[in-house]
Amino acid sequence: MPFKHEKIKYGFVQDEFDSELLKNYCEDLDCALNFERKPVGVKLYFTEEDYKNEEWEEPRGKQSYCCMVEKATRGRMMKTRLEHHNCDGATTAFHLEESSERIESGMEYFSYNLYKTPAAARRMRSSVPGLYRTGAKTYGMAIGPLENFTKTPDIVVFIVNPYQTMRLQQGYVYKDGKRLIHTGASMQALCVEASVEPYMFGRMNITPMCPSTRMLAKWADHEMAVGLPYEYFESTVEGVIATIGTTDLKKRKEEITERFLSKNKKINIPSYEY
Repeated sequence: MPFKHEKIKYGFVQDEFDSELLKNYCEDLDCALNFERKPVGVKLYFTEEDYKNEEWEEPRGKQSYCCMVEKATRGRMMKTRLEHHNCDGATTAFHLEESSERIESGMEYFSYNLYKTPAAARRMRSSVPGLYRTGAKTYGMAIGPLENFTKTPDIVVFIVNPYQTMRLQQGYVYKDGKRLIHTGASMQALCVEASVEPYMFGRMNITPMCPSTRMLAKWADHEMAVGLPYEYFESTVEGVIATIGTTDLKKRKEEITERFLSKNKKINIPSYEY
């Protein structure tokens, strides 16, 4: 850690969060990919003061994290603490509370009848990332449509179809050409695979969901989730826009152009005839 003194300034002044620019990027991405659901932003708060300064309201009852995300895809904004969650998969993943011996031994996972032996269940549990493993407790979270954030979010969650997943992945790798590393096992899909993994490891992750979230949040069969660290959101949008000419058929390009025009925006897409 660097030496700190009250009379010394360190590093560069961080840019003020530009919520209008964020809205513009969200609009451009929607024009390009024609989402059925809004991209969701998630922000973690580690102190009571920061959490209380968040103006969004708390939910009245308890629900799972994935149901909170589902509501956010339809425009709902909320801030939550442990008392608002009823699924320990998310509360331990985000370290709103500690894990337990039953969970860490694999016996909780084994009870789901998804693994042949307790040992297999324990191996799976030991490989699941969680902020509880870091020791730093999370006080609360803000979950809502990405376009509504006025403070820098930590994670972006997309609920998308396979085509949109492909395009997001192409947008993500456009800048530096690094192949993606996807991890998961359709276990804790929304809280871990689409949220904590991008947050902890700083990379996009893709998940076809898990049985629990499909039951609780009632996702459609064609829907899957893509998680992205917010730091890569702008470059991913730019990559998606830049690759439209190469990836899309003529009819889809025409539809994309029309959506941009409906927002009083122009886009120059190469018109290859295929």
